[in-house]
Amino acid sequence: MLLVLLFYICACSADQEYDYSSAVESLVELIPLQRYYYGNLSAFADKMEAKLSTIRRALSEMRPVLEAAETQQELFVGNPLRAYSLLRQLHHDLTNWLDFVEEPIGAEEIKHFRSLELMLPNQTDMANAVIGLEQIRDMYGQTELDLASGLLHGQQHNVQLSAMDCWSLGRHYFHRKRYVEATVWLGLAADRYNVSEEDVYAVQGFHRVELCQLQAASLMRQNRNEDALAVINAALEVLPWDMRLQSLHSRLQNRWLVRPRLEFAEEPLPPADDVQRGCRGQYPSKTKLHCRYSWTPSYERLKMEELTLDPYIALYHDVVSAKEMTMLQNYGRMNLTQDAQRLLAKHCPLPESIPLVQGLHTRLEHMTGLRLSNSEGWLITNYGIGGFFGLHKDYFDEIEEALRGDNRLVTIQIYLSNVSQGGYTVFPHVEVAVKPQAGAALVFYNLLDSLVGDSRSQHYACPVIDGDKWIATKWLSAKEQLVSKSRK
Repeated sequence: MLLVLLFYICACSADQEYDYSSAVESLVELIPLQRYYYGNLSAFADKMEAKLSTIRRALSEMRPVLEAAETQQELFVGNPLRAYSLLRQLHHDLTNWLDFVEEPIGAEEIKHFRSLELMLPNQTDMANAVIGLEQIRDMYGQTELDLASGLLHGQQHNVQLSAMDCWSLGRHYFHRKRYVEATVWLGLAADRYNVSEEDVYAVQGFHRVELCQLQAASLMRQNRNEDALAVINAALEVLPWDMRLQSLHSRLQNRWLVRPRLEFAEEPLPPADDVQRGCRGQYPSKTKLHCRYSWTPSYERLKMEELTLDPYIALYHDVVSAKEMTMLQNYGRMNLTQDAQRLLAKHCPLPESIPLVQGLHTRLEHMTGLRLSNSEGWLITNYGIGGFFGLHKDYFDEIEEALRGDNRLVTIQIYLSNVSQGGYTVFPHVEVAVKPQAGAALVFYNLLDSLVGDSRSQHYACPVIDGDKWIATKWLSAKEQLVSKSRK
């Protein structure tokens, strides 16, 4: 493991951006880092325990001798053998013990820790992870308590955020002057604070006093002075002699006399908009859903759902095999890069020269009756924490179309994985929501018959709550379809 990690370190420059939070595939890379971090810290602890064990063993040998010397000092030193041993210990042993105590512990482990610094998540990763959590919270109508408790969109997960997790989120929002959210997260941190873990908290710079101070400061910035005073009073019951708390208590009392408490009430969650309703699975069911089998030369038959005919949106099932999906994902894993347009996602282009893609083209052409050649290349995408893609259109506006000389008539989006929760593709203008289903292909038209952009084709990639979302997307050229029809 060490050799592998060192290889990655050497292969990267000091300015390397890993961007872990934007794709599950990148987040997976943190697991061996955590494993090595754990093993290294464990080895360091073993060395500390071995050193402590040596000291305690020496103390256990010294204790009975010292007790004997204390009771009968003259008789003790009057014995030449004991006297010599006492002289030898203080002349020789003490110096060696001082050297032993001062000798650094785990220098090799510390060196290994330092070697990992270039590979650790950075502030951008943390900020993006917060954005992902915000998307899950807002899109699915969650509260901060829901997130902290692992209750995500009605499903209880076997994971909760710790006191330090909530503390980190509270500081994040406080420093961005979003005091309402900061107050909630800091309150959750206080609720989860475990006195028995204070020594571990202290190593991470997480102290009860700082938590109370930040809670009070966040409340004061909302003019909730009485609530801030209550926080400090509760803290003083536990830490009555802390000068920082006493000072803040005095300031708050003076502030309270000048600024009386304003009435505060938590605002209810706003009603869901059209996109949120789609992500939450609240669109009405389609009573006129068309389901049929599509026969193709390359595939005996494909089950097809026509989700809506105007605009045309269809879902073809079992288009790609499990083996093909694995091959496409493996290619993506080796080539993913950050996508400036997709927030919390990474992508990579897929060469169309490889046999797998050629076979896929033939299958899709028979399936849809459209030509896939001379169009934009395939794009493989993997989403990260709360990964989403905001409401957008796939077609070009008039200026873009004029510059390109073409437009995107059809979008084909193949789901390369199932998603446990979230990650729907929703079309809010026609109230269609599509759940990711491994191997299925979503096909929809972006242009009207007049080849003008159809705004109803605007769609949104809902935040991923739980799971690993992979898709492959291709946009078909409008000009190529017209040329193909003219040839026929």
